[in-house]
Amino acid sequence: MALLPPGAERRQSPRIDVARRVKGELVAVDTEIIIHDLSRTGFAVVSEMAFDQGQLLDFRLMANGSPDVTVSAEAVHSRRLHPSPKLFLTGFRFLAGKMTGQVPQSRIDRLIQAVTESNMQFFAMAGK
Repeated sequence: MALLPPGAERRQSPRIDVARRVKGELVAVDTEIIIHDLSRTGFAVVSEMAFDQGQLLDFRLMANGSPDVTVSAEAVHSRRLHPSPKLFLTGFRFLAGKMTGQVPQSRIDRLIQAVTESNMQFFAMAGK
């Protein structure tokens, strides 16, 4: 693997900012989290919980205009979110689900589309 300069983009898919438009829950403990951004390959969350790199979890992602999506994901990185010492930003990558053996890609794509379309409508209305 080639070394990348500090700050270089390493993601396979571009992330879109979805703060406050996609809700998330940890399925096992029914704990609400803030979805910071989302892509076809993963997402980032803001939470008071610190996640360990490699930790495997199931999440339910929800947005207006899209069916809920339950996904399995692995924590890739986690760091404190400054200036809030009690908050952490953690990046997750989607994994194949335990039951299906697949990532629910079409449902993730619909969720991204719903959020992207609602964002475009918001800016169109703001410009009037």
